[in-house]
Amino acid sequence: MKKIYLLLFLSIVFSCNNAETQQMKARGIALEKLRDSLLVKERELDLKAQELEKREQMLDTTNNNVPEGIINPNLTGKWQVRMTCVETNCTGSAIGDVRNEQWNLSYRNDLFIVEGLTNGAVNTLYTGLYNGNELQLNSDNTATGTAISIVLTPAEGGTMVGRREVTQAGGCKIFYRLNLSKL
Repeated sequence: MKKIYLLLFLSIVFSCNNAETQQMKARGIALEKLRDSLLVKERELDLKAQELEKREQMLDTTNNNVPEGIINPNLTGKWQVRMTCVETNCTGSAIGDVRNEQWNLSYRNDLFIVEGLTNGAVNTLYTGLYNGNELQLNSDNTATGTAISIVLTPAEGGTMVGRREVTQAGGCKIFYRLNLSKL
């Protein structure tokens, strides 16, 4: 009889131990999955932190790692701009079309800022750098999907010449020849 009680007691102990072991294994697997998901999240956060740091460096005007534009005081001021269309594949635009604007060129935070005015109202804002030979400007209007790039070369006697490329939302392009005279 004692042997039966002993066998019964041992079987109860082993069966309880086996159930506890199974529960511990299940908890261990769950903890490993949780740890793995936390490591993935940590990597994602590290990547986001690096991306934010890069953005902050790009926007930081005191950062010395940003290449500086060359300052040419003869470029700043008011300019009369004549744009003549020389090539296009956009509807509503034709070769020979002429647009006249006034541009106000200023220099701030290592960038040239250009306000394009028509009838006294600002219609386009360009930013860019002068590399010593050319003034390279860009403007993106995300609302309309239009991107504009301009390259200007200073000429003699308060004039500049250049080209302007307008890429519209549908992918069509308009190319202008530019002639600028300082006012």
